[in-house]
Amino acid sequence: MLKPFAQPADIASVWRPLTSTEHETSRGLLLAASNRLRLVGRELGVDVDELIEGDDLLAAAAQTAVVNAAIRVLKNPDSLRQYQRSETTGPFTESEGGTYDNTVSAGVLYLDPADLLGLLPVVEDRGRVGTIRLGAGLA
Repeated sequence: MLKPFAQPADIASVWRPLTSTEHETSRGLLLAASNRLRLVGRELGVDVDELIEGDDLLAAAAQTAVVNAAIRVLKNPDSLRQYQRSETTGPFTESEGGTYDNTVSAGVLYLDPADLLGLLPVVEDRGRVGTIRLGAGLA
């Protein structure tokens, strides 16, 4: 079985102490994020486990990437994107609402491209689909 690149203690060291439930949840999140990092590496022709072996800096970068991914999910355990609060007293109503910070996951575990900088080659998506030959077939 593959091992995660980080442990729950790594999350606590950069974020906050974890509850016992978060500690157990983070184990699964860290393993899932580590495997997702391996799959991204495979798509780019990189074996992440071989890449970080013996290189403390790259191992730390892999650890940071999976910790950041797990924290994004832990910050929003109910997978909410928006919040709404309303309070009525007599004829008056006070309401507040908004959208969560975009650095907080909507319950989806993902690796942000910024987390992969220096670890894996970043492929820029410039939105190009293909090319169009103008004047093709005209005589």
